[in-house]
Amino acid sequence: MDLHNIPPSDLHLDPKNPRIGFEKFSLNDQQGILHWLWRNNSVDELVNSILANGYWKHEELFATDESGKLVVVEGNRRLAAVRIISDAPLRGKLGVKLNEEPSPRVLETIQELPVILAPRKELWSFVGFKHVNGPQAWDSIGKAEYVFNVRTNFGMTLAEIASGIGDRHETVTRLYRGYVVLRQAQDQLAFDITQSEHLRFPFSHLWTALGYASIQGYLGVNSKTLENENPVEKGRLSRLDNLMNWLYGNRAKNIEAKVRRQNPDLRHLARALEKQKGIDLLESGSPLLAALEASLGDKHLFRNALTKADNSAREAMQYVSTGFDGEHDLIATMESLHRQVESLKSLMERGAS
Repeated sequence: MDLHNIPPSDLHLDPKNPRIGFEKFSLNDQQGILHWLWRNNSVDELVNSILANGYWKHEELFATDESGKLVVVEGNRRLAAVRIISDAPLRGKLGVKLNEEPSPRVLETIQELPVILAPRKELWSFVGFKHVNGPQAWDSIGKAEYVFNVRTNFGMTLAEIASGIGDRHETVTRLYRGYVVLRQAQDQLAFDITQSEHLRFPFSHLWTALGYASIQGYLGVNSKTLENENPVEKGRLSRLDNLMNWLYGNRAKNIEAKVRRQNPDLRHLARALEKQKGIDLLESGSPLLAALEASLGDKHLFRNALTKADNSAREAMQYVSTGFDGEHDLIATMESLHRQVESLKSLMERGAS
């Protein structure tokens, strides 16, 4: 890998940049990529830093030669910031205003940028360590797309990718599984992440859900088939559609998500899918808690209810000396509770005999 000093005008923003996620750009649409990065990736912070201090020459860009064009694989935000600073007409097209005009000293530092040239395949582990498992992490979809591209384009196994970027927590595997299922939902079910009920698309709901055995069973997948690009069989696509709606809802179809928060809703969803009663209720549109209770069964619910009642009584004992002033309504409540406890005890004794 060789270091070169190259004018920014000779460098191209990467349309395959994982930061861009599911947006589709061609290499020729440099202005579109730049505009997206400006709106979504805090390029303004880098612009202000360079305006104040100039470009730090030890921050090399990494680029690859593809079809005779130098495409920046690592450092797209920095290249975007440099272009915005150096190109006033471009700023006008994008509607970007600088806090201050660049000084001659600053412009001097960005006439050429330090660039390391290497094939994209030689750069994947460095980029992956930095942004998937390192200090400058992409969002989870960006990470997952990067893992998918490395596996697809370079023929690497998930174990090799994990080893290459120092992942010891199966993050690579979980991200990949979530990504291939999401792609399948988009390609075969027209799933649209912009229609999710959540303000920001919580991709982690999906890859975490796929770690539950009951959810894998519902979809008819396992750890091996989840490494396929289309892991859910055609006959189970309706179930994948259900899962995506339960996780994310669909504003266009007026479908409410069952999973509002990953904890405890995702765990409850997995428990509900363990039994056919729970599956039937979920598929009929019943609330998540109703499906969970049906799946757990009366014995589990009875034990939980009794344990909660015992805990509530113990809690009340802690406050009776300071929180009770002889209120008659509370005495009436206690008398009612006493009658219920006696009745419940009698029923339990009869059931045990």
